[in-house]
Amino acid sequence: MLLILNCPKFPNHVFAQTNKINVNPIVNSTWMSKRDNLNVTMSLMPQMPIIDQMTKINFEVKKLNNLGFLNNASAKITITDQDGRLYKFDNKFFPILDGNVSVDYLFPVEGQHKVILQLYNNSMPLTVSSFDIIIPQSVPKDNNLISNLFGNLFH
Repeated sequence: MLLILNCPKFPNHVFAQTNKINVNPIVNSTWMSKRDNLNVTMSLMPQMPIIDQMTKINFEVKKLNNLGFLNNASAKITITDQDGRLYKFDNKFFPILDGNVSVDYLFPVEGQHKVILQLYNNSMPLTVSSFDIIIPQSVPKDNNLISNLFGNLFH
């Protein structure tokens, strides 16, 4: 009743609620080194990783001075989590083609993760960059409170 009585007083107010969480999980998506003349950008696909589902981690490596790409190089990628676990992709070298390198990764737990990109030129270490990601806790697809609390008891 209060809402109906006050509607003429506040005609432009809209009351809505959204369940969508629109937060970028990457804390720092760009890393720059003036010393090495490099700019590395990281992106994720999907943009919001889901625990135990495959995420593509993409890196774009550009030169700062002429915006050309770093080529004829390779990278090693390491991922750590807040509990100190490491995943090193078998310590494999990934080729950088047209300034791009990517890996598929399955985030096993929510929380803070660090992605470390080691760049190599002819297997000689060039530089190291790091990126921080915060993986959110999985949200149930069903937004029904009773269903979320009691699961399949009523089905």
